[in-house]
Amino acid sequence: MSMNLFFQSFPQDDIDAMKQDNGLIDEWVWSNPRCSTSTDVETAWDVLRTILDGAGFRAGEFIDDVLSNGCELISAEQVQEQAKELSNWTQEKVLEGLRNLDKDAEAYHLEVYIDDEEDLLGQFDKLRTFFSEAAEQELGALLYVA
Repeated sequence: MSMNLFFQSFPQDDIDAMKQDNGLIDEWVWSNPRCSTSTDVETAWDVLRTILDGAGFRAGEFIDDVLSNGCELISAEQVQEQAKELSNWTQEKVLEGLRNLDKDAEAYHLEVYIDDEEDLLGQFDKLRTFFSEAAEQELGALLYVA
């Protein structure tokens, strides 16, 4: 079974409320979705995290007992910072990073993206767009693996 990484954006007040009452997380993600925008980077998350030196993946507070595998909450300020970092990356730089990775690196699903660079670029574009849009709206974010 593959594990995808999902991103959802929320107003900072909602991020603060989820930090105070972790029970809201499952409800607001699964039962009564409240996110403003969402995306996932499928199984490319570890390869992208490695190439981008963590940009887009620097998370805030980890909440353990929610969403089956836990989640991370990122403040609106942290979203702004990550959007800025991601804006410095281009598809060409991502491809260069992929091609320079050690083929024996232990990045999750690396072999898939070595064989399908276009898919990796599509996932990168989704990540960059998510953070850009969330930053423009001054939103925080929630990340989880499922």
